[in-house]
Amino acid sequence: MSSEYSVDVDAKLATPLPVASPSSVGFSAERLNRMDFAMQAEIDAGHYAGISVMVARHGKLVKFQRYGYQTLEGRQPLREDAIYRIASMTKPTIAVAMLLLYEEGKWQLDDPVTEFIPEFADLKVLKDGQLVPLDRPMTMRHLMASSAGFAFGPAFGSSNLKVDEMYAKADLWSGTNDDIIPKLAKLPLEAQPGTEFRYGLQQEVQGAILRRIAGEQLDTLLERRIFAPLGMKDTGFDVAPDQRDRIPPRYMLDRDLKLVLAPDQSPFAAVAGTPPGVRPEYLLSIAGLYSTVQDYIRFAQMLANRGTLDGVRILSPTSVKLMTTNLLPPGVPVHFTQPFACVGYGMNVGIVLEPSHAGFNGGAIGAGSFFWGGVHGTWFWVDPTYDIVVVGMIQQQDAGNAMTGRPYPVPDVRGISRSITYGALVDPAL
Repeated sequence: MSSEYSVDVDAKLATPLPVASPSSVGFSAERLNRMDFAMQAEIDAGHYAGISVMVARHGKLVKFQRYGYQTLEGRQPLREDAIYRIASMTKPTIAVAMLLLYEEGKWQLDDPVTEFIPEFADLKVLKDGQLVPLDRPMTMRHLMASSAGFAFGPAFGSSNLKVDEMYAKADLWSGTNDDIIPKLAKLPLEAQPGTEFRYGLQQEVQGAILRRIAGEQLDTLLERRIFAPLGMKDTGFDVAPDQRDRIPPRYMLDRDLKLVLAPDQSPFAAVAGTPPGVRPEYLLSIAGLYSTVQDYIRFAQMLANRGTLDGVRILSPTSVKLMTTNLLPPGVPVHFTQPFACVGYGMNVGIVLEPSHAGFNGGAIGAGSFFWGGVHGTWFWVDPTYDIVVVGMIQQQDAGNAMTGRPYPVPDVRGISRSITYGALVDPAL
């Protein structure tokens, strides 16, 4: 690898974006190559099995490197075309799909959710052991800002453990996508709509609304309206049988901090037992997709370009602006196991409001940057201030915990990639 060009791309594979030298877009190649030493050090320490990172600026790829192994057992180098379980990085694609229908006038922010899910007409809130009526309608604004009041689980900052227990016993994920709404309709909310950020089930209800408005299943809708137009040929809820060897195993750290195979290799816990790459019966809006780093950086770059890529327009600039603007009411923070200062939430993405004080994803990153990650350790961010896009992929159980404030026992590669990327940006005005 030369000191100037930080991209390492197999000539047989098309690059997802135009390639540029780091110096041509304001980076120091020498400083950007610190990524190689830092990521390889984490591999050598046995903290991670494989890491893939892409960095782009002004729509041009300046860094694409892979570190470690496709499998620890075979010690094969991590494949350039590896396909990853992206878990919660599914959520931003659901937001884009929702906005496609918003642009067609199919829903408005202040529409009651019951306009699309009439089964929710009798929802109540469990407060102090008593079921009480909603004190305001649950609106699409609440649903898109992840503040509609649905519970998810104590690991994500429950404010009502009794409701969490009821959700756990409801077996929400069995059956097909048509089964979850009747189950949720029988359960109480844990908070009044618009009063608390609550990660998780809000996006599953978005998926139900998508299916009802569009009249098609999630896989065909996302493929037709987003993935195919953007050339995301390896993104979907399943992987072709002859391509499944491209999926790295999911590892975990045991109590001695040694990497071992995770007991379940499904795309997400809610579809536990589904073999890697096989289309599950239930298509998860919250976490069901597989993708590659090449595909996802095209999706992220489309958002960075305010809705367009390679002459294909997915969203209008105003829709992207709406998606990436904080929709939470004043005084309602993003909250997992703890509230995070100076971090907002738009439509299925977090937003850095004040970088120097942000509770996570803060630092040298530009104000207004938006981001998300997955529980298996995948991550991305788009920085409109400095016009930077970064996508990273790993496959490790609970490696996404750092984003939610839960401790992870080895260094967080997301933070490492962020520090090195901005440390290498020596000419931000270029």
